[in-house]
Amino acid sequence: MESTDSLQNQLKKVSRELFSNKIQLHQTTVFLQSILQNSNDLIFATDVDGILMSFSKGGEKALGYTWEELAGSFIKDLAADPLELEKLVKVSREEGSAVRLELPFRGKDGQTIHYDVSLINLTNTEGKTVGTVGICRDITLWKKLQEDLIQIDRLAEIGRIASGVAHEINNPLAIISEISGWAGVVVSDAKGLSQEDREELETAARRIGEQTDRCKAITHQLLGFARGSAPAIISFDIHAMIKKTIGFLEPQLKFKPIDIVLNFEDEALPIKSDPKMLEQVFVNLITNAIYAVKEKGTDQGRIDLKTSRAGPNMEIMISDNGTGIPEEAQKKIFDLFYTTKPSGKGTGLGIPICRNIIKKLGGEISVESQEGRGTTFNISIPVS
Repeated sequence: MESTDSLQNQLKKVSRELFSNKIQLHQTTVFLQSILQNSNDLIFATDVDGILMSFSKGGEKALGYTWEELAGSFIKDLAADPLELEKLVKVSREEGSAVRLELPFRGKDGQTIHYDVSLINLTNTEGKTVGTVGICRDITLWKKLQEDLIQIDRLAEIGRIASGVAHEINNPLAIISEISGWAGVVVSDAKGLSQEDREELETAARRIGEQTDRCKAITHQLLGFARGSAPAIISFDIHAMIKKTIGFLEPQLKFKPIDIVLNFEDEALPIKSDPKMLEQVFVNLITNAIYAVKEKGTDQGRIDLKTSRAGPNMEIMISDNGTGIPEEAQKKIFDLFYTTKPSGKGTGLGIPICRNIIKKLGGEISVESQEGRGTTFNISIPVS
């Protein structure tokens, strides 16, 4: 009788302990599920074969997958380099844990997300490996900031170099400008010249002076970009300025049949902005358009320039039928030092400088392109 009572007491005790353990297990499960549901980090657990057993909401949000899409798949398939992740898992199995300061994963949309990855080897009571737990902190923004700091440092160095180069260039430009002015006077007073020869030489001397002034403006613009100088706002006719810009680029059009088509809304269109800054934008964009048309090698090269008034803004469209820009490159076209041109033919500064100028003038610039068919830059700037 006593033994029966004792056995019943022991059973009750074991039952209470099992119930208590069940509650603790439930609480632990709820706690872990709460972490997985609310953490912004990518947290996952796999079995011994690397098949996903759980995946955090933060991971779903970052990579763009749902748990239903990932359940039963291999974690290595989410890594940009599956072999690198497998090596890290192997290290965690051998040493109990492993850390990689940077390991990229690939999102559902193809974008790369960089993670600081920590892996922990899971073992059972017998010390046998049963799986792996990974905690991944998104460092994509931090990586981008590091890259931006490198580019900012490079840009600052360009500013310092540009300052010295600009002064060195401006000295011979001043001499060339003075000589061209003197040459113009000599031509005007020269005897024995036909009227046609005189006009041609006077035009040549005048153009030399104009080009030296343009070179000075470009060096000042580069210095202004590096120093962040304020725009010089004056009133001018934007159509006349665009025509003048095309005149600068005529030498580049001599050896390739490229039609420049002007589609202007009005005969004259006054605007209050910085003409030197806008001139630099148009020189850059039209030069790029000429390059793209030449690279395509078409016998019917065409560049269209269209202007229109849209309320308080001026809309300018520059289109070409050149090589076009690949879709992936279009996302980076405004990034500093990014260029689609071959090495030695592009610096990756032109388009970012154009965007910087347009932003300074209170406007916006965008690009539309189709590879093999051409590119269009759309500019919108305030009329005043």
